[in-house]
Amino acid sequence: MGTVAHLGPLTMSVRDAAVMMNVLKAPDARDWTSLPFDDADYTADLDAGVRGLRIAWSPTLGYARNVHGEVAACCAQAVAMLAQSGAVVEQIDPAIDDPLEITIGLWFVGAWTLWNTLTSEQQALADPDFAAQAQFGAAYSALDVQRLHVRRGALGSHMRQFMQRYDLLVTPTVAVPAFDAKPAGHAPMGPASMLGWTPFSYPFNLTQQPACSIPCGLTSEGLPIGLQIVGPMFGDALVLRAARAYESVRPIPRPPL
Repeated sequence: MGTVAHLGPLTMSVRDAAVMMNVLKAPDARDWTSLPFDDADYTADLDAGVRGLRIAWSPTLGYARNVHGEVAACCAQAVAMLAQSGAVVEQIDPAIDDPLEITIGLWFVGAWTLWNTLTSEQQALADPDFAAQAQFGAAYSALDVQRLHVRRGALGSHMRQFMQRYDLLVTPTVAVPAFDAKPAGHAPMGPASMLGWTPFSYPFNLTQQPACSIPCGLTSEGLPIGLQIVGPMFGDALVLRAARAYESVRPIPRPPL
């Protein structure tokens, strides 16, 4: 899936994430997209706070439907706490259309590519959701794929321009509370069933903007809710700094044991 997929650390604190970033940022010649060495320390300005930072607060990104009421309310309270900490918050959407079609198109084509590296015996043992994604990918032509890349580039350009006006963009992490893990193949595969529950994450996989999800509360049933803090490209340190500022005034709530 190339740069549509994302690998990143899961940590118990923002500082731990910053320490991990100091390791992850090191270049690796086996990855042709890796950046040159830099001596930045992601822990250095972690406690600088958010006073004066310009934050765009977007509860729906302009297109997310059916955001759960408790999720919306909890994230709004979290943003208010950032404002109380000195950030300049403006509620505004970045004026983008839902890029789900771009994401799943590139993802399905990637699945089809991987599918064709497997033997028939391996394909027979494959996860049924992966097999379904691969079959969707088989329907895309080279022209279709190139058009998806063009649309992705336009989205990235738009968000780069939007982020010239703001230091950070804040959204809910997921539109719904945490739900039960379900087995592969439990529902027909399609764009909505694959990613419809997480409309806030895949746009930034496409635009290559750093994003941090930090717990910001619990539902009435004790299920965790996340706040997503998004920065401009290569603004990882600023994202971590804002997450640390929030963590400092609102220690991460833990679900009851």
